[in-house]
Amino acid sequence: MQKLTIGQVAKQVSMHTSAIRFYEEKGLLTPALRNESGYRQYDARVVEELRLIQRAQQLGFSLSDIHTLLQGWREGNLDQQSFIDTAEARYLVLEREITGLLALQHELGLFLQDIYETSPKTAPATLLTELIDHICLNPLNRSDRKAFDRLLERVGCHLTSKSARELMHNLRHEHIHVWNEGDAYTILVVSQDPKIGEILQQFTQIASDCQVDQHNHMVSRLAHDSSGYLLSIQGEHAFIIARLFLEMDGSSSSKP
Repeated sequence: MQKLTIGQVAKQVSMHTSAIRFYEEKGLLTPALRNESGYRQYDARVVEELRLIQRAQQLGFSLSDIHTLLQGWREGNLDQQSFIDTAEARYLVLEREITGLLALQHELGLFLQDIYETSPKTAPATLLTELIDHICLNPLNRSDRKAFDRLLERVGCHLTSKSARELMHNLRHEHIHVWNEGDAYTILVVSQDPKIGEILQQFTQIASDCQVDQHNHMVSRLAHDSSGYLLSIQGEHAFIIARLFLEMDGSSSSKP
């Protein structure tokens, strides 16, 4: 098999030779052979490895995570637990970031709705109403339910169970507000119906049972006041609960 110099490799992947040496020192690349003159020589496969490293870094994987991914790829064993755990952990991080943005998007939609409804209009604001509809109804906000349900199971949540789904179904047409502060989410269900309170109490118990390990669990609390029922969720995976409410088909919005 033809060998490549470090310069040839660097040219193919548009990377500095110093970066290639760095990845080799960190154990991400198979150590290069040396010719009689002492120059590095690489197999052509190193080009694929470096392209995978580049893509993984763009997705935010750490060097340690990339090492795990590369190991599974080289061995042809993409179903090994360490590979799956690494990929799913990064997916969870992205879902957490997306959920925070979705909550802000809902807030923007509500803000524009308030402006439209309170402004002394002299003519219909057609473009504004189209923008509001796009923000509130954009189908691209819907996540892959199958993948998301699997992640719920992976982090120890029972929110994919039949009973949990029935609880969520009973809340689909309630008016809901969702907002975020740090690693905590607050969900307001605008209702004074005791039955809704009972449903949320059961849901709160299920959410409290979501636990990855003894050091990583969610704390959930349910309160009731004149505005409705307030469900507070705090913890690394609190975004999961918020995401479920954000993706329900009922009337939903952000912090009033």
